[in-house]
Amino acid sequence: MLAAVPNPSAVSSSDAVLAALADAHARRMRAEEEIRLLLAYGRQFVYPHPYTLGELASAAGMSVSGVRTAYGPQDVDKVSAATGLEPVPSEGEDS
Repeated sequence: MLAAVPNPSAVSSSDAVLAALADAHARRMRAEEEIRLLLAYGRQFVYPHPYTLGELASAAGMSVSGVRTAYGPQDVDKVSAATGLEPVPSEGEDS
C-alpha cells in the first residue's frame, strides 16, 4: 500500500545532520501513513465485526477520539485501491 507514498526527504544536502533529519522525517511520514491505512482497514474493511475504536487506540498508542479522526475518506480509498476490497457499510460508530 505504501509503495506510492512519495519520499519527502528528497533533500540533496552534503550536511550529514540535515540529511539524517530529512531521512527520519520521511520515515515518520511513511509510518504515519501506514498507521492511517491500518486504522482505516480495521474500521472500514473488517467484517462482520470491525475492530473497536478502543482496540485500535490501544494498539496504536492513541486515544479513541484520535483513532476516530486519524483517517479520512482518502485513506479508505487508498486501502480499497490497494486491496481491491470495498468498505463495509457502517452501522454507527461504536467504541
